[in-house]
Amino acid sequence: MATVELEHVTVGSVNGARLDAVNIAVADGELIGVIGASGAGKTTLLRVIAGLETVTAGVIRVDGIDVTQVPPAQRDVAMVSQTPVPLPRRDVRRNIAFPLEIRHKGAVEIDTRVVAESRALHIEALLGRSPRTLSAGEAQIVQIARALVRKPSMLLLDEPLARMDATLAQRMRLELRSVQEGYGVTTFLATNDPAEAMSMCDRLVVLDAGRVVQVGRPIDVYDQPATLVAAACTGSVSVLTVSVEADAEGFWLVHPSFRRRAWRPSLADHVAGSVAVAMRPRWLRLADDGPITATVTDISPVAGTVTAALGPSAGDGEVEIAANTTFHRHGDQLRFHIDELALFDPASGRHLE
Repeated sequence: MATVELEHVTVGSVNGARLDAVNIAVADGELIGVIGASGAGKTTLLRVIAGLETVTAGVIRVDGIDVTQVPPAQRDVAMVSQTPVPLPRRDVRRNIAFPLEIRHKGAVEIDTRVVAESRALHIEALLGRSPRTLSAGEAQIVQIARALVRKPSMLLLDEPLARMDATLAQRMRLELRSVQEGYGVTTFLATNDPAEAMSMCDRLVVLDAGRVVQVGRPIDVYDQPATLVAAACTGSVSVLTVSVEADAEGFWLVHPSFRRRAWRPSLADHVAGSVAVAMRPRWLRLADDGPITATVTDISPVAGTVTAALGPSAGDGEVEIAANTTFHRHGDQLRFHIDELALFDPASGRHLE
């Protein structure tokens, strides 16, 4: 329902920039995931788009129109926060209807749209309930319905499923995505949950200390993270510190548990120093002839992984490996290959080509 462009958008504070020269272009109807560590600027970005934060520099355009100074009420934006705030003296039906009532919609239209929204989110049984009787998850779904009922041009979701249990959150991911696609509403989803980021979003925007460090499809950010932050925000990742040595043919990555050849030119700047090695669980392959040994310390049947400690020293690190957990027990000795890895500068966290 709207294209959105942020051009060099900066939001300052006493201690520095909370957003620093952010550039994003979002297509009509896209669902954009905004991810990053706590304090990275995710909520600030959503509040900027909503008009709730003052822009120090830069421009925000919606459908090509500069809205940088446009008041929030005139931006046709609906925002859902992590903590629901229902209207306590109204039942659920009238909570959902409230945005339509203040726009002076007719009674028939209000009833039709409230019923349709409650059906879409499967909360018809809640319509007669008082907000005081709702669980945290139910109250959040009502807040989402209230945001969607007026069909805004933009929907801003700030960790909307964080207060829900795992089963409800999984269902809501599917239903929210279905409703969002059905309405075609341009949506920004700020989340710390890799499952939400990977399953719901068309593209991801990775923030680190207020800066955009990567934009891309979820699978591309997962497989080719530009930073360690991007790697951690999109799924399980094991990170080890390794030394870098050089010889006539190239470079070696040296860890107490393994020694691995590498030819990347960027390693020349780290010889006699160290780099960070990041590995996804599926990049490690269990095999009887594997050159690396480890001891199982944890088993996660839901994730389909085992965690294993490397080497004789507790400081050698742990790795998470994709595995059939049925066949493993704590204390088992494993052997594995590293099929793939990503290298990062230990100081900046940036990917090394």
